[in-house]
Amino acid sequence: MLSKLKFQTLFTACFLLLTFSNFGQTVTGKILDTKNEPIPFATIQIGEDYGVISNDEGNFNMRVSGFQSTDSVYISCMGYEKLGFQVQEFESKEYVLNDHVNELSEVYVTDRKLEIDSILYYVKTHASKNYRLDQTALKMFGRRTEYVDGKSADFEIEKSSNFKKNQLDAFNKDFDELEQSLLNNESKQYTDMVSTLYIKDSENAKLKVEKAVKLLDETNEQSLEKMTDKGNDIVLKHLDKSKVYTVKSGWFTVSDSVSLDNRSDKVSDSINAVRFVREAAFNMVKEVNPITEEPELDFITDTRKYDYELKGLTFLDTEMVYIIDFKPRRGSANYQGTMYVSNQTFAVLRADYAFYPGRVGEKINLRLILGIKFIENNKAGSVAYKKNSDGYYYPYYIKSESDRYFYINRPIKFIENDNSRNKTAFNFKVEGTFKERTEILMLDVNSVNSAGFEAIQEGKTMDFEKIKKYDASIWQDYNVLEPLQEMKDFKVED
Repeated sequence: MLSKLKFQTLFTACFLLLTFSNFGQTVTGKILDTKNEPIPFATIQIGEDYGVISNDEGNFNMRVSGFQSTDSVYISCMGYEKLGFQVQEFESKEYVLNDHVNELSEVYVTDRKLEIDSILYYVKTHASKNYRLDQTALKMFGRRTEYVDGKSADFEIEKSSNFKKNQLDAFNKDFDELEQSLLNNESKQYTDMVSTLYIKDSENAKLKVEKAVKLLDETNEQSLEKMTDKGNDIVLKHLDKSKVYTVKSGWFTVSDSVSLDNRSDKVSDSINAVRFVREAAFNMVKEVNPITEEPELDFITDTRKYDYELKGLTFLDTEMVYIIDFKPRRGSANYQGTMYVSNQTFAVLRADYAFYPGRVGEKINLRLILGIKFIENNKAGSVAYKKNSDGYYYPYYIKSESDRYFYINRPIKFIENDNSRNKTAFNFKVEGTFKERTEILMLDVNSVNSAGFEAIQEGKTMDFEKIKKYDASIWQDYNVLEPLQEMKDFKVED
């Protein structure tokens, strides 16, 4: 197969005469500033609705088949001068954007002389005109990266009236291996997916999955579901599967009749359930939509909870944009960051946010009663909005990163129903942090009416294509997010 460089050299003479519609081509490049630093979230676009966005490392990957050689390509980003050229000049290389520097005083050359309170007032009152959620079909590419940072683990048989010493040693040996797997493993899991989220209203949505791919080392998968599954497998390995047990955990009877020989694969079903993925995607879209009842990004409309400062002006193409920093005024506010507001429509075009020091998200602390503790102790993200042909702004790119601390310390006891003197008790203790990063790139936005929504048939489970190393050709028919270098380097050893 010819490399891209050889391919381009071979056909340079024909490039000006032919259109791209006769063959497929992918352009891979990097967006930099004048200091040679990567620019994330830069938009690379052909036409009105076709484009991609650069990743955190400034890299992008874009299909250009189907376009005329004289079609226009534009590269733009908030705060930088727009770069334009023709498709025939679009090649795999580095592209440099110049800073677009403007002082705050330039606000006076416009027809609006606004203070920060007025800007925020218009942001809030224009929200229903600028954003929409219901009767919308969002085709999206999503990528999820997750792994566990294990802090401590201790799984041990405390007593057993059934096991001999060599059996107990074998049991604890298996638990020791599980502990070391959790503490020493640094393997990450990547999930890529193209799907369409059909939204009827704020409560109802359906998801149709077009393609889903997992890149993971299954032997080292560290999700809570898999850790639980591995623990169950160890228990099953050493207990008599022909018996029926009563299971107790702490003060509670979990079940009065558990047959170890007839387990359903509920863990696998939950991981692969379309419902699970749909809820996650729908929640991310609602979190960043200012007109939902309780948006996660409350700094856009709930201005009483935050302090704001107008830091200056910049431009997105020819549109003047206010740069506004925010931080909590009240204890109920969680975020600090920067948002960028259009001077024309007062829509928030982009927001970068993170938990303010000392703030936490969802939490459960039942450590003393149930031996369980869960805290979302770090969350950060970015969202970029783009105006669609219907006049509304939709999230074009969403990124969310979170750290969730967990602590589980549970004694579990298996008691044979036929002979209550036969008991096996062990302790399950694990502590660590789940680290997750989710990105969504909108590929297309359309409307869907009630009849169209009802006609959508959502599947129950989905089949993932599992790969052992990243392969860009898998997504050659789509414009997707260029992976970070760590994902490109990931490889499962045979």
